[in-house]
Amino acid sequence: MSTELPSAYRHWQNQTRSLLEPLLPYMVPGAADIPIEGQASDHDAQADRLESFARPLLLAAHWLQSAAHPDDEDLRQKLGEWFRTGLAVGSDPNGPHYWGPDANYHQHHVEIGLLAIALQIAPDVLWEPLSQEHKDRVAHWLGTARGNGIVNNNHYFMGVHILEFLIAKGYGRSTDRVVIDTFLDRLEGMHRGGGWFEDGINQAYDHYNAYAFHFYGLWWARLHGHINPARAQRWKDWAQMFVRDYRHFFAASGEHPAFGRSITYRFNGINVFGLAVALDATDLPLGQLRRLCTRNFDFFLRHPIQQSQGLLSMGWLDEFPDLGETYSCGGSPYWSAKGLSPLLLPPDHAFWSDDEVPLPSEEGDHVCHVPTAGLTVRSVDGEVEILNSGSQISNVNLRYGAWKWSKTAYRTGVDFTLARPNPTNWSPDSALTLKIPDGRVFGRHSTVTVEMADDHVRYVYNLGFKPGQTNCSVDTGVWWNAGWILQVHAFENRQPGVLRVGGYALSSSQPDTLKTDESDGLLSVWSNDQGSIL
Repeated sequence: MSTELPSAYRHWQNQTRSLLEPLLPYMVPGAADIPIEGQASDHDAQADRLESFARPLLLAAHWLQSAAHPDDEDLRQKLGEWFRTGLAVGSDPNGPHYWGPDANYHQHHVEIGLLAIALQIAPDVLWEPLSQEHKDRVAHWLGTARGNGIVNNNHYFMGVHILEFLIAKGYGRSTDRVVIDTFLDRLEGMHRGGGWFEDGINQAYDHYNAYAFHFYGLWWARLHGHINPARAQRWKDWAQMFVRDYRHFFAASGEHPAFGRSITYRFNGINVFGLAVALDATDLPLGQLRRLCTRNFDFFLRHPIQQSQGLLSMGWLDEFPDLGETYSCGGSPYWSAKGLSPLLLPPDHAFWSDDEVPLPSEEGDHVCHVPTAGLTVRSVDGEVEILNSGSQISNVNLRYGAWKWSKTAYRTGVDFTLARPNPTNWSPDSALTLKIPDGRVFGRHSTVTVEMADDHVRYVYNLGFKPGQTNCSVDTGVWWNAGWILQVHAFENRQPGVLRVGGYALSSSQPDTLKTDESDGLLSVWSNDQGSIL
């Protein structure tokens, strides 16, 4: 094959290689996990071991299936051999590296589903070279996922992809197709309109629409859609609607707002654009989508996102372990590998050669409403701001940290604070919170949008919590004009307390730039060109 690959395509290959090479020193021959430093999850050690294997495997699979280049031959061989060996020994119940079977509501179900997709992304390297004995062993281990309880959210996709893989490779059972259809029906029941899904018991709308619903849905359509063309078309149609909205979530820099859970997956969300192009599920300009994906990918890679081993860290623009979820472990950030979907497009695809087209955030200030999710996205001077009048904070989500959905607004180009998960612990920045005399702090849960207009949104909710019957009902209006947002809160408080209105968090890396001014009953706080007036 000619080494003359398009420069844009080769850039993506090289950026991906830069994420793979640091893993090599930790890929112990004959092992089935990578000792990635970081916290232990709230699952168990076996789950963390499998996660440290399956997620880098997805990263490798995207790169291994891309066009070969002579400079990459040695790395391709090393990665293929190590992962194939890992599959063989990790699935061996009589060996020391066994991952153990799946079980009811176990994290293994998620990682096994991911592994099944990875094996189909690069089958020529990861599956076909396995001996028949090893194929049978891996399939038997995958089969331990049958019949297990699954969390009522996007996790149903894992059962779908595991069983579809087993059927495709000749290991199916007579009951598998009924289970697959049942799970897909449940997932489709989470669609709320316009390509947006409410994530089951989490009751949230956030980047998981891209992270999970469209990633897994489009992969099902790509790999198995011929089984049910009408269903596959529904998923492609939903993706087409979704990407029209979702492209507005990215700033001119490529950054997207840190909104919702699992934001440590960083460039994960751009997967939907590459997959939509691969399935002809978008009519957006290819040059715009390449520009968006590349800018997002490069935005994170030019920041110090590695930990001490040189591997992906927990954090956002740098290593920040506190940003991890309770379900996170050292290998979790490699879920970002989903974002490499553009590499599924061949080098001669127009995606790699069409002239770039500016992002919506580069074409002047604008507003995009997403009524289904209760989100309003607007661009201001190249940055992007999400005004949140709808995403929920369910009782389930409280354990993840309510700050991920409870703030008034989320924005690129600014800092943000987080609060450790606790029902009475809510971040103050860019949020309305209630502090009662005993020191507890409360934020909003169920929110209903009542108005969405060209210059404002209005929504109603309650600050409080069931224990103690804390109750403060609020009717909020948020208006915007250029770089300003004006908040008006009408409230009825049913116990003593103080309402606190927070602006965006100002950068702490330049404390000398922080200035304040108090006059005419107003307090102004600003740093450089960002600030708030209270």
